[in-house]
Amino acid sequence: MATLEEYLSQIKDLTIVPPVLLSVLSLEDDNELSFGELEKKVQSDQVLVARLLKLANSPFFSRGNPVANMKQVITRLGFKTVRSMVAMSMTDSLFSQGNYKKFRDEVWDHSVAKGIFAQILCEEKKFKKEAELAITCGLMQDLGRIVLNTIDRKKYVEVLTEFQTSDVNLITLEKKAYGVDSYEMGSAAAKLWKMPSIIISSIEDLAKPIKEQTSLGQIIGFAGVIAKLTGHGKQEPETIQKFEEYRSVLGLEIEDMKVYVTTKDEKLKTNELYQFCSTL
Repeated sequence: MATLEEYLSQIKDLTIVPPVLLSVLSLEDDNELSFGELEKKVQSDQVLVARLLKLANSPFFSRGNPVANMKQVITRLGFKTVRSMVAMSMTDSLFSQGNYKKFRDEVWDHSVAKGIFAQILCEEKKFKKEAELAITCGLMQDLGRIVLNTIDRKKYVEVLTEFQTSDVNLITLEKKAYGVDSYEMGSAAAKLWKMPSIIISSIEDLAKPIKEQTSLGQIIGFAGVIAKLTGHGKQEPETIQKFEEYRSVLGLEIEDMKVYVTTKDEKLKTNELYQFCSTL
């Protein structure tokens, strides 16, 4: 069985994560310079441009005024929204590699819901700066699963099949099949590809006890639990326990878990980014 270092040598020269996505994730501020850079980078992907133009001209956003280029799209939708959409659109292609529906349904769907729930939670807690970071970090937290799936797609689908038909958690099954789990693999791959430090730390939060996670990591972790409770990814035996732990550490007053989760699910379904993902 290969070691972590051997796996890294296998993926070093693979373009698993598109260079455009890496550069877009590294754009930090909503200023004139980054606005121009985002426009330039997005224009290099014709499929992405077509998707964003279609969305910007949809009844949900258009207000009757058609847009015809990326500068107008970014102006209409906003820098942060477009950057999140770029991340979603490009990670969609990563999760779809191999055309394994099981992988897409279990991992991609969960990642999208987790990222959007994390954004919603940040906005509710008035963490404006973290809200958009939460989406990209939530999406990229499952980078390790993308890598393991790329290394051996047949094996990873077998792992998912066992996970969905047993009470064994996914991390244990990954470790058994590959000798490493997706938390280790994701952190190492993110460092190899020089991803922003905030994404690396959010991946590393996955392996830490809840109380030792960063504040953003705790929000994303709680969002992941809500995602599972709303049917985005398999619920595990410890899901309810994790809900209570996160609720406590985040200082949230929740009288009725079912009502709380249902309310969040309704927000997800009307979210513009979630609707965008339904078009991918």
